[in-house]
Amino acid sequence: MKQSHSLHRENIAACILVGIAAFLCFFPLWVIVVNSFNSETNVTLNGFSIFPKVLTLDSFKYVLNNKKTLLLRAFGVSTVTVVAGTIFTTFVTICYAYTAAQDKQTVPFANTLSFIAWFATVFSGGVIPWYILTTQYYGLKNNLFALFVPYAINVFNMYIVRSSFRSTPRALIESAKLDGASELRVFLSIAIPLSKVSIVTIIMFTALTYWNDFFLSLYLITDSALFPVQKILYSMMSNITFLLSGSEATSAMADIELPANTARMVMTVLTVIPIAFVFPFVQKYFVKGITIGAIKG
Repeated sequence: MKQSHSLHRENIAACILVGIAAFLCFFPLWVIVVNSFNSETNVTLNGFSIFPKVLTLDSFKYVLNNKKTLLLRAFGVSTVTVVAGTIFTTFVTICYAYTAAQDKQTVPFANTLSFIAWFATVFSGGVIPWYILTTQYYGLKNNLFALFVPYAINVFNMYIVRSSFRSTPRALIESAKLDGASELRVFLSIAIPLSKVSIVTIIMFTALTYWNDFFLSLYLITDSALFPVQKILYSMMSNITFLLSGSEATSAMADIELPANTARMVMTVLTVIPIAFVFPFVQKYFVKGITIGAIKG
């Protein structure tokens, strides 16, 4: 009986802690959404609101009316980048992880591959050598390939898939090879189906990385026609800040209200909407994939 009461108290405490953590995660998003519908004047005078006081679509109209064409094109570029980049990175990561997961008898340099991936992550050459190599030798500048090829492999994701591949029963693989299955057949028919959860997990991680990425477009893209959503929103915010900070612009536009604060909220909402729509459908794969990476290594 005492043990039952103790477990009950532990469950209540766990629920409270999880509830607090969920609230802390949800609260910033709530503030962003509420203030995206707020007026700039109200935000300037009273600060950001927790509950809506003045509901208006002025900030949405400002963002969408002024940059509608650029935003649509940017969403298109981001979508292409997410799809192409996710396919490319997942393919490279799975192939690398499968090779690194083999034993010494099958692939003698398998452990060396794992070490190289770790070493390249910890000891980076810096931004300038990376930029010179990427632009001058690989030709990745002002083209769509520049938005995903540099992220060909993610080491963290590779280790997740490698752990899943290593958990594949060796007896099953040996039986398939005795029946005449080639290494490619084992890879496609046994390893990948048994590692489906971890593969779907890294697909979601990779898609999120490409959608939220700002680094590649900042360094490798100067053509506005190839700007993804993150770069367009950053450019719009920079333009608003410049107009508000310039002395001549301030005097000339004294009677014009630019939604600097609420525009930030609108841009954040526009960026988060696709992720918020997709995440509920793939949440279980995130949890399973993180568990795999934490337990097996």
